Amino acid sequence: MIDNVLQQPGMRQVSPRLFRRLSLAAVLASLALLASGAWVRLSESGLGCSAWPACTHHRLVAPDRYHSLIEFSNRMLITAMAVIFLAVLAAAIARSPRRRDLLWLSTGLAIGYAAEAVLGGIAVLAKLAPALVAAHLILSLVILSCATALHWRSAIPDEAAGKRPEPVLPQPAMLGAYGLIPLFWASVVMGTIVTGSGPHSGKPGTPRFHLSLGGMVQIHAAIGLLSYGLALGLLAAVLAQHCPPPVQRRALAVVVLLTLQGALGYSVWFSAFSVIPSELHIAGAGFVLVAIERFNLGLLAHCGRPGSAGLAEAPPAPSGYEVPAVLETAEPSSAANAFLAFTSSLTETRSCGV
Repeated sequence: MIDNVLQQPGMRQVSPRLFRRLSLAAVLASLALLASGAWVRLSESGLGCSAWPACTHHRLVAPDRYHSLIEFSNRMLITAMAVIFLAVLAAAIARSPRRRDLLWLSTGLAIGYAAEAVLGGIAVLAKLAPALVAAHLILSLVILSCATALHWRSAIPDEAAGKRPEPVLPQPAMLGAYGLIPLFWASVVMGTIVTGSGPHSGKPGTPRFHLSLGGMVQIHAAIGLLSYGLALGLLAAVLAQHCPPPVQRRALAVVVLLTLQGALGYSVWFSAFSVIPSELHIAGAGFVLVAIERFNLGLLAHCGRPGSAGLAEAPPAPSGYEVPAVLETAEPSSAANAFLAFTSSLTETRSCGV
């Protein structure tokens, strides 16, 4: 029935290029929500609006008070995200040609958003119970992960999307790359426990986890150091295997971002959980997630690596999937280049999954 509606005169279908731009907006909005939610907690504004969905029992919008305005601004950002995610879902339905993988991921974004909004309301009504606050943060990262996968998949040409992908690294290195994913989520879980045991509760007097803060921090740091060592090994493997330059840049981006994230983590500890380092550390987790996920997705080539043994030559890039020459020739050389490569790769297009 939807196909019949879309085929009616005057109904416009969404191009792959437009859909990719919308998926990028979903990634950026998810990163903004992560940073905004962290600031609500760190500024002690978690109960700036004591009711939900209205700000108070007597006011729909926030009164002219700092904590109320911070919390209500975060709610307005969540509302804006609803528009973006619904636009992505509608675009996945109207996209020509329609793809099942993009439709499923877009639906996942919409469901995740609804769950995040409800969970946020429950956390407020439960007076910021630390387990609910932790779940709220973890779910926001799950949404970001879904948006990242959607943005990545949207760059794969339609004729290659259904093909069996080929790994670009030997199996042991591929298993190591996959290992970064559970290590990241273990670090996030421990980070939320550190948060629930530390000084920033979102509102003075709210419940905390009755755990050793120092012990939880040590476990959190140990997982981070393990991830960092694994990322260094993977970067060495990528360089030794002479993987395509985009794969090398993404591996370097993971190492650079983990370096910065580790430095921020130590800054948080040695500054006695100062607000600014804590905010940057939480927001940085989002960038690390994007980098790790894109690195892993880029290790699976959907149409073969050009010139690689046993794999077919990549077909010419169809219209709308041109690869800028600078992205094909640039070599990783410094932390600055890695950061520029990471940000520019969010808008790069590919003729293959590499």
